[in-house]
Amino acid sequence: MREEIEDRIRRAAVDVLVGCDGLRSSEDREQFLDLVLDRLGRNGQLPRHTIPRKQYVALLQFCMKDRPGGLACLAAVLDLLDPGSAESLLMFRLCDEWRAARTLPAEFTDSWGLLGDCLKALRLPDEERRRLVARATLSRLRTPPDHSTTPWSDFLYLVGQNTAPGQVPPWMAYLDEASAWMDASHRQEIRAINRQRAVRWEFGDTLDRRRYGRQAERQPAIHDEHLAIRIMPAPFDEGHYTVSYWFHSDARGPDFEGRRDSAVIPFADLQRTVSEVISEVERAEGDRPGQLRLEFVLPLELINLPVESWPLDAAEDPHLPLGMSYPAVVIRSLDRLLDQRWHGWWRLRWQKLRQEPTAGSVYMSIPNNGPQHSRRVVAGLLDEEHVAAVLSEPPEEGRPHGCLEFKTALRTGYPVVVWHRTSESTTEFRQVLSELFAGGFADLLPRITRFRRQAAALGSGAPEHHIGRHLAVLWDDPDRKPL
Repeated sequence: MREEIEDRIRRAAVDVLVGCDGLRSSEDREQFLDLVLDRLGRNGQLPRHTIPRKQYVALLQFCMKDRPGGLACLAAVLDLLDPGSAESLLMFRLCDEWRAARTLPAEFTDSWGLLGDCLKALRLPDEERRRLVARATLSRLRTPPDHSTTPWSDFLYLVGQNTAPGQVPPWMAYLDEASAWMDASHRQEIRAINRQRAVRWEFGDTLDRRRYGRQAERQPAIHDEHLAIRIMPAPFDEGHYTVSYWFHSDARGPDFEGRRDSAVIPFADLQRTVSEVISEVERAEGDRPGQLRLEFVLPLELINLPVESWPLDAAEDPHLPLGMSYPAVVIRSLDRLLDQRWHGWWRLRWQKLRQEPTAGSVYMSIPNNGPQHSRRVVAGLLDEEHVAAVLSEPPEEGRPHGCLEFKTALRTGYPVVVWHRTSESTTEFRQVLSELFAGGFADLLPRITRFRRQAAALGSGAPEHHIGRHLAVLWDDPDRKPL
């Protein structure tokens, strides 16, 4: 495998030189060759060819024979002639890969394709890449060089960095930390290869201490977790549905994990199936300091399902409602997740909510059957200052104003939408919501949960119209997409 990697790098290096705009003329090529030979201390000893590709093949053979820094020399001269050019940056990356392929143990070169695919697939912000590089080098290197622009090129570059006494090699530390951003199967495979080599070199314990110490440092005493449960009508079976779910933990990375789908079930079995899903996730995740939030991903026709009132355990009577059992039970819109056209406004309003959590504006629609009501609602929802909307009525069949308001709120990017599940928005309802929103959005969901628990704590003798028993909340985070 190592030979295949080296052959590919040689071919790529020659292709770079052949395609370089700065080496088109014979004069430019002669200048380039002279500078390379002078840098190597072998002036005049390279055979000349009239065909550029043959000349570069001979140059590459000359540079790399008994000279580990031959590719680095070519990259340095290209950068001297045209600083920061795409050709010089690519040659520096090829140099890093050549050194890595010749330096790393066989189990890594045998898995070169896997390593490259996994690291190239990571879309990490530059800030996160710099943080990973700094951690891997114990802050000796705080930012990658200009030619290193991806996690894959960062890894290859770190192979050439020195290892501090008694520490894990920077490339190995980087690979272990970057694996946290990979999907579960690749993460396990990469970490197994990495740790097996660490054990052979007798610092497996050091690698383990880095990993678990890092996890303890990153994880707060209590972290957020999210269980996304999607309910969809079965396409060819009226009155039947499928239930799918994903799990996400802030302690394990940015993505949802492991979608699973139920069989096709009738509507009457939905609550029981959801209860089983929650039990399965709770058992699988075990004893952990996490606060699990439930997110029901629903299509428009099911958006008003009273999921916060569903039972934690469908077999118990009286049952404990989900809205009392978890820190948050919210709704998400499947239609918006699937329609990319709506995502631009969605992100803009979400960004505003996150940047100004205490100052976000709320649009409240007041019930009105006048002919201009729909136009006024649409105009009001278009206001870019708003980040949350309160509907005048539930968005369900037979409630045209509620449906129009909800669809408009989705299309214009509202991440937070609230409504009364069973009736029009009353003065009392809007007053309660004004008080809930007055504290800002940073801890809005905990406040809503406390309000729901207060309503439930009143017992069966309390009036059924208590707002806490009928409060529907859509909370839609565009950074987490369970699909």
